[in-house]
Amino acid sequence: MKISTVNEYSELKSIIVGSVENMSWPTDDNEFNRSIDRSTYPGTLTRGTLPKQVSEEATEDLDRLVQILENRDIEVYRPLTDQPHWAYSARDILLTVGDMVIQCPTPFDSRANELDLYPFLNDCNIIKAPRPRTDDDPRFDAANILKVDDKLVYSLSHSANDAGADWLQKTVGNAYEVIKWQVVDYEITHIDSTLLTLDKNTVIVNASRVKEQDLPNFMQDYKKIWIDDVVSRDFHNFPYASKWIGMNMLSLDPETVLVDDIQTDLKEKLEANKFNVITTPMRQSRTLGGGFHCVTNDLERE
Repeated sequence: MKISTVNEYSELKSIIVGSVENMSWPTDDNEFNRSIDRSTYPGTLTRGTLPKQVSEEATEDLDRLVQILENRDIEVYRPLTDQPHWAYSARDILLTVGDMVIQCPTPFDSRANELDLYPFLNDCNIIKAPRPRTDDDPRFDAANILKVDDKLVYSLSHSANDAGADWLQKTVGNAYEVIKWQVVDYEITHIDSTLLTLDKNTVIVNASRVKEQDLPNFMQDYKKIWIDDVVSRDFHNFPYASKWIGMNMLSLDPETVLVDDIQTDLKEKLEANKFNVITTPMRQSRTLGGGFHCVTNDLERE
């Protein structure tokens, strides 16, 4: 299998799409418990197997996503689902950059062996980060990182520390510059509902979290698309993501983006900036904590 990806927007050739079949919220993961405890969201998360409605709707929406991708001749891979897992958000644990697949030092013990769900990657250039044992050990999720050609914007948060950025810089060497970025303090730990590049010179920005002066220096001359608000999806009992998961989108090429169909204003703003927009529902994105960028992991971009 070929791994070749250095940004978030070049023409997509192959990708992983997550699954909720046999998915189960962890019951004995200390980091997961901490993430729930510090949340200020309403409701109570029910651990274990997903409710039937959540599972059915998420499955339908993911299958619809797969169909859209395959209709564009994009090769789609899915995780194994013969055991309980948390691989709905396929991007979290594996960082694909260049020809490397980096198994990230995730702080979530329940996801430490998630690489086993992707046997089709076995012959790839896999680099396994050491498991974090303390809060000071290197730790990050792949979704903390924005790939921008020869730069990796690394969002410091609950799930990504300084030591993780230092380890990543040593691992990728001189081919990429790891840029530590921390300008927001918000519950959701990942970068892709806050900042996302859409082409070589355009970035979409969550205006509620980021100001012009907060952007990484190399983005100061980019065209910025500022998003002031999004439509909030309903959720089941407890939201594992804020309403801003509605800004979480997937670029299929430098002109085409995939957006939740409920986000009509977002669609119009993107179209006003000359992007082609494909819409399809992501009904359980708040419940499960993942939009289109979260539930996918690009393997090859042209």
